[in-house]
Amino acid sequence: MAPKTSSSYGLSAFPVTIFAHLVAIAVTTLVLVWLLHFRGGFAFKSDDKAKIFNLHPLLMVLGFVLISGEAIMAYKTAPSTRKSQKLFHLILHLIALVAGIIGIYSVFKFHNELGIPNIGYSPFSPSCILVQNNRHGRGLARGMQCLAR
Repeated sequence: MAPKTSSSYGLSAFPVTIFAHLVAIAVTTLVLVWLLHFRGGFAFKSDDKAKIFNLHPLLMVLGFVLISGEAIMAYKTAPSTRKSQKLFHLILHLIALVAGIIGIYSVFKFHNELGIPNIGYSPFSPSCILVQNNRHGRGLARGMQCLAR
């Protein structure tokens, strides 16, 4: 039997994208139920400082799971030209990055309002922020380079 020459191997992305969307909806629903029912909600300004912190998991899930997942699937699910798919992919990743930045900011705001040192509690926090920013920065530069062609 000769090896396949097509990169897609004749597989449809439809079942995988349906499954991914169902998982994303389930995860988002669970995080919202957890935050609203068990953690008392979320707010950017509140006397209850835990509500400020609660923005962090919500925005991280929305940004880096839901919206980044959509950006990754954009190449197979968006019926358009390759350049339009790349632009859509780039815009979704930028939205995810903004959600992540606001999520990190909410943690810093929570810590500042309670007088907790921002990064002194875990050596992994600054390294995760640096790795994620490096990844998004390189991706943004590459995306802009591809779109300029």
